[in-house]
Amino acid sequence: MSEFKIGDLIVFKTHPFVREFTNIKLSAYSDYTSPIMVIKETKEKSHDKETGRDIGQQLHCTYYNSRDGKFTDKWINSNLANKLSFSALNHKILDDFDLKKELIDLKKELISKNYEKLINENHLNKKAILKSVDLELFKTKINRTKENGELAETNHLEFLPPLMTIIGFKFQDDKNKFCEKTGIPLIELKCKWYNSNTKSFSENFLSIETLYRVNDTQDILLNADLLSDIVNSIEDNSFFNLPILPVNKCFNLEGRDIRISHTLGRSEAVLYKHYFYQMNYFDYISQNKSSITIDDSFTKKNEKDVFGKKYPDYNSRGFRLKTTDCRFIIDSYYFIRYKDAYSNITKRIIKISDLFIYIKDFKKFKETYTNLNSWTVDDIAFVKYNYEDDGSIYIYLEGEIIPDNRLPKKIFTDDNVEIIVKTNCLLRKGKIRNFKINSILEIQEIIDGNFLFEDLK
Repeated sequence: MSEFKIGDLIVFKTHPFVREFTNIKLSAYSDYTSPIMVIKETKEKSHDKETGRDIGQQLHCTYYNSRDGKFTDKWINSNLANKLSFSALNHKILDDFDLKKELIDLKKELISKNYEKLINENHLNKKAILKSVDLELFKTKINRTKENGELAETNHLEFLPPLMTIIGFKFQDDKNKFCEKTGIPLIELKCKWYNSNTKSFSENFLSIETLYRVNDTQDILLNADLLSDIVNSIEDNSFFNLPILPVNKCFNLEGRDIRISHTLGRSEAVLYKHYFYQMNYFDYISQNKSSITIDDSFTKKNEKDVFGKKYPDYNSRGFRLKTTDCRFIIDSYYFIRYKDAYSNITKRIIKISDLFIYIKDFKKFKETYTNLNSWTVDDIAFVKYNYEDDGSIYIYLEGEIIPDNRLPKKIFTDDNVEIIVKTNCLLRKGKIRNFKINSILEIQEIIDGNFLFEDLK
C-alpha cells in the first residue's frame, strides 16, 4: 500500500518541519524555507529494473505562492519528501469534502448525476481553502531586534493560501469520472478568490481532495448567533467560562483528585484571522491575554455572578472592610492580589485547603492569650484555625483538644504570629502555595468556583 496518498501534506526534505513537529520557529534566512504542499495525484511506487532499488513514488503536488498570487503544481519524488502528521486545527470550521458520505446519508445512489446535483445544491457559493492553510498561517519566524537584543516573532506568510468561493466544478476526465481503485469521483472545484498581487479576482480548478470546506461561523450552531454574542459581550464588559485550550494545558490540583479544565475570561476584542473569527480575552487563571476560536457557544457570566465580596471595601453599613475581615472558607476559590518578600505584586486565583497560624514565640503567645493557659501543649510552631460566626477565630490541632481555644480578632495584628492560608494556586498550575495574610493586598470571593474551573464529569 502506498505510503503517500492524495490530500496528504508533504514538505521537501530540507524543510524544518518533520512529522508532527510543526511548531518549530524559523530563524536566520527564513526565505530559504520551502512551501508546504498538498498531494493532488500519485503514481505507483517503482523499482529500478536492474538493481531492484526503490526509486519511490511520483507525487503531483500543489501550493500557493503568495508573492506571485498563483497556485503552483510540482512533481516530486517521494524519496525527496517528508509527510507531515497534521490535521485541521479548527475542526468545526474546516471539514474534509466527503461527497460519498453525504450521498449515503441522503440515501442516494452513488452515480455521477447525484454527485453533480449534490455539489450544485450544497456546495456552490460556499467557501474552500487549501489544506496547508493552518500550517502556513501559524508558521512563524524570529529575528533579533537591534534596539534591545530581544527576539521579535512575526508570521511567515509567503505560501499562505487564500480563502476562496466555489463557483463551479468539473470531472477530471469526462470518460473516466471515478477512480478505479477507490471508486471516489475525480472532481475538481472551480474556485474564485481576491488576488492581492494583481489587485483583481482570480479563478482556478483545484482537486477536491486538496481542499477543506470552510463553514461560516453563523452556520456552526442552529439558533445561535455566536459572533453577535461575543461582540455584545465586549460592550457589556462580560465574562465567559471557557475551556482551557489546548487540552494538554489542563492540570490537576496538587494533593487533590481535582482537574482544572476551564478558566474565566473577560472578552476584549474580536479578530478575523484569515478564515475564522477569534475572541481575544484576559485569562484570569494565567493572568495573561489569550484567544479562542469562535466556534461554539460559551457560557456568559456577569460580574455579579462571578465575584462576591471584595476586601478591602465598604460594607452595606458604610464600614470599611479590611483584608483580615475576609473569612476564608476551606475548598472555596478567591482572587487575590499579593505582595511577596521581594515586593513583587501578582494576581492569582487560589483554592483554600487549610488555614494556619505560625507562632514565633510560644511562651509569649500563651501569655498574651491567657485563656490558653489550660492548654497542656508545651511548645508548638503551627496550629490550624477557623472562623466563628462573630468573626473571631478558634485554633485546633489534629487529635488534640484545646480548651478555651477562641482568639480575638487582634490576632491579625499580632507581630508574634504569621497567619497563613495554604492553597492550590491556579497561576502555578495547581501547585500548593502558602500566602501570608498580612501580605495579601486585595481579596475577592469567587462564587461557585468549583463549577467555574473544575472538571465535574
